[in-house]
Amino acid sequence: MYDQALKQNKDSMIQSLQELIKIKSVREPAKGDMPFGEGIQKSLEYILALGEKMGFKTKNIDNYAGYIEFGEGKEMIGVLCHLDVVPEGDNWTFNPYGGEISEGKLYGRGTLDNKGPAIASLYAMKTLKDSGFIPKKRIRLILGTNEESGSACIKHYLSKEEKPSVAFSPDADFPVIHGEMGIIVFDLERTFEDADPDGGIEILSLKGGNAPNMVPDYAEAKLLETKPIKEIVEAYNATRNAHIDYTKEGEYTILKSHGISAHGSTPEKGVNAISQLVGLLDLIDIQIGDQSNFIRFLANHIGMDTDGKNMGVGLDDAYNALVLNLGMIDLDQNSGKVTINIRYPITLKELKIKLGIDNTVRGTYIEMKNWKCAPPLFFPPSHPLVETLMNVYREKTGDIDSKPITIGGGTYARSMPNAVAFGALFPGAVDTMHQKDEYIVIDDLYKMTDIFTLAIKKLSE
Repeated sequence: MYDQALKQNKDSMIQSLQELIKIKSVREPAKGDMPFGEGIQKSLEYILALGEKMGFKTKNIDNYAGYIEFGEGKEMIGVLCHLDVVPEGDNWTFNPYGGEISEGKLYGRGTLDNKGPAIASLYAMKTLKDSGFIPKKRIRLILGTNEESGSACIKHYLSKEEKPSVAFSPDADFPVIHGEMGIIVFDLERTFEDADPDGGIEILSLKGGNAPNMVPDYAEAKLLETKPIKEIVEAYNATRNAHIDYTKEGEYTILKSHGISAHGSTPEKGVNAISQLVGLLDLIDIQIGDQSNFIRFLANHIGMDTDGKNMGVGLDDAYNALVLNLGMIDLDQNSGKVTINIRYPITLKELKIKLGIDNTVRGTYIEMKNWKCAPPLFFPPSHPLVETLMNVYREKTGDIDSKPITIGGGTYARSMPNAVAFGALFPGAVDTMHQKDEYIVIDDLYKMTDIFTLAIKKLSE
């Protein structure tokens, strides 16, 4: 009943996504009444204005979040999206905020995570409205603004607005996500008090990473080279398939580690530039002391591994195995701090992970700080919401063999009752979320809009 309306909206949908991508919505310090910075504010204002232009009711909730609503009724169907993006990182082929199209793909930070699905959801609502559909329940597209850095936006929304009766978040994968792993973010910190001037190489600084939930694609160390290491760097690159550049800046040696970014929930898909550099430093004769002990701890207990085994948390269950990402490091001659992101299996308890790490760091003078945990989310595959969305997916794709899945990623579904993630990455598609040259296949954008249109229709009938 809505096919013609869907076709008519295709060109304007692409244009809207391009315009939204051109707004750099990375979190910045608060500015006036903009809690997450000017770029995020502009993204929120843009999409709310777009929704209003389409004839929908809109509301800005104190610049923390907003919504676009269609229809009347006591019950409400929620679609949960976010407008903020992780930092772009380095080495893009395309402008990360250009919205460029090449060979059927639209490039830019946020095209998959999560601006593309947000635009698809909005145009799904417009498609239903244009086709004359009258929902029996309100349909509300809820738009958060700091999902990538704490989700204070949704907490604020929930303090001011009602919860949906049922909801989905197109911020993961198809077909349907019936379970999300627990997410832990924490720091390991140590103050460096003792150093032995034994003639070893001095590490003046070591920095890398943009966000805990990104595999860092760049890290840099500044050294005072008391003995030559250039040949060691070359051998390390050759034997470990590493990419570390050796350069001199006056008396200082600069080591630049190049990795491959990936989402923190799938660190095995990337190459961790911090871990790569720490592994090299572990092999050279660095000055003995608290600093070198901290670096060697990271090399021995994390290294290039992503399964957490050497940190004492190599755990799994029937659904998933734990994954660990060393996301950020900030180290100088006085102190060192790393930020770690863990995704833990659905059936396990947070305390088990905390005890495992505590046992590993005990006696090292390394402290665990800033511990934050989002518990797992789980619905049985037989849950009515899961079954409804699975039926929509099967009807639209013809894929009758796929089953609901669990993931390491975390979505807004955790924050609402009766909510699951639904899309937007199709099985077999290349996942470029949190990576350089993030893109969405334009045909997939059309396809997901069609799926969301039917899903919203079914849930609101």
